[in-house]
Amino acid sequence: MKHIKILYKVTILVFVAGLMFTSCDNEDDSNGSSELIVESISFAENDSLVNTGYANNMYIIRGEGFSDLRKIYFNETDTYFNPTLVTDQVIFVTIADGTPFRGENNNLVLQTSDNSVTYEFPIGAPPPSITGFNPLAGGAGDIVTIEGEVFDDLIEVRFGDIPAEVVSSTTTEIKVRVPEGVVQAPIFVETEGGITRATQTFGFKYLIYDDSLDNSWWIGGWDGTQDFENTEQVRRGDFAIKRTYTGAYSGFQIGNGTGELSVSDYQAIKMSIYTTSGGQNVQLVINSNYDAPYVISLTQGEWTNITVPFEELGSPSGTINEIVVQEISGNAPVVIYIDDIGLI
Repeated sequence: MKHIKILYKVTILVFVAGLMFTSCDNEDDSNGSSELIVESISFAENDSLVNTGYANNMYIIRGEGFSDLRKIYFNETDTYFNPTLVTDQVIFVTIADGTPFRGENNNLVLQTSDNSVTYEFPIGAPPPSITGFNPLAGGAGDIVTIEGEVFDDLIEVRFGDIPAEVVSSTTTEIKVRVPEGVVQAPIFVETEGGITRATQTFGFKYLIYDDSLDNSWWIGGWDGTQDFENTEQVRRGDFAIKRTYTGAYSGFQIGNGTGELSVSDYQAIKMSIYTTSGGQNVQLVINSNYDAPYVISLTQGEWTNITVPFEELGSPSGTINEIVVQEISGNAPVVIYIDDIGLI
């Protein structure tokens, strides 16, 4: 990559030198022009004609009467130029970072000591900036809010290669629906100004149950049964876990058999739970710390999506060894369905 960048810079320098030499020859023939005219603007990298400029890019302005150039303005922003890259017919100039891209001006203005010319040349928005999104993980159809800047002229939001439905968008916020089939994927925002990838990946960093239990985890529990390939109520995919609590305060339990899952690598545990019973509460417990449970109130006939930071589970240290979802309403028998268990 370093060699490519060096080659690119050398190519631009050779191109500039050649064009400046040709322009100087033409200037010697014409002895300059008192009339100030802009004929065209092209992208310096490949000398292709453009009608919109973008910050941090070099452009070639062609015309006449540039030899006495004093000022260049893009969108009323005074822009630095190197006088050695100016002839009577050619200007090489880079649009400065921070040049406004909104407003009613949208003009290039050139000034000499005794003349000026205005040329319509709007500045396009820079690439978008993503500062974060919430929630960090979710299932198909969930709404994810993406925050950042310069979301103007939005083209598309993608989870990996999968386009997402845009629910709403402003300059600083986009709401999208999670597409089908997404478990973990980078989020991309594409506008007229470019494409930006979020620094954090959407979805689980570590997936424990996704249609099947990770083969390094064991199954425990008491006073109940579980079916890991149930199709009666599924949050995402083909299967969910059907847990039947046959006794009051019975527990669904799974455990990590590798001993290599460090708490410090993750922020929270996430899962989805569905119940057909009303007034049902369960509690989530990590590493048998029943002094720091997280109580979950379930809504009958709905999936409840839970994301619980570790600090709300007693701030466990070391490794994650065990997860328990315990029935605490004292109502038995009762059935719940659990899907998409993982760490984020």
